[in-house]
Amino acid sequence: MSRAKRLSTEMESVESAQMEVERLKDELELWLENMPENLQNSAKAEGLQEAIDQLEEICDHLQEAFDASGNVNFPGMF
Repeated sequence: MSRAKRLSTEMESVESAQMEVERLKDELELWLENMPENLQNSAKAEGLQEAIDQLEEICDHLQEAFDASGNVNFPGMF
C-alpha cells in the first residue's frame, strides 16, 4: 500500500475518533444543560464543564491533524 494511501486510511481513523469525542462532548453538554438548578453551581457541574472544555480541545487538535494531513506530499521513489 502506498504511503499516501496509508496516511489516508489513518486519517479516516482520526476523523472517526473526532466524531466519537464530539459525541461524548455532546452527551456531557446535554447532561449539564439538564442538571437541576440546585446543582448548577456544584462541583459536579464544574467537573462536567471542565470535561467539556477538554473534549473540545481534543476535537480541535484532531481537526488540526486532519487538516495538516492534506499538506503532506510524499516524494516519488525516483
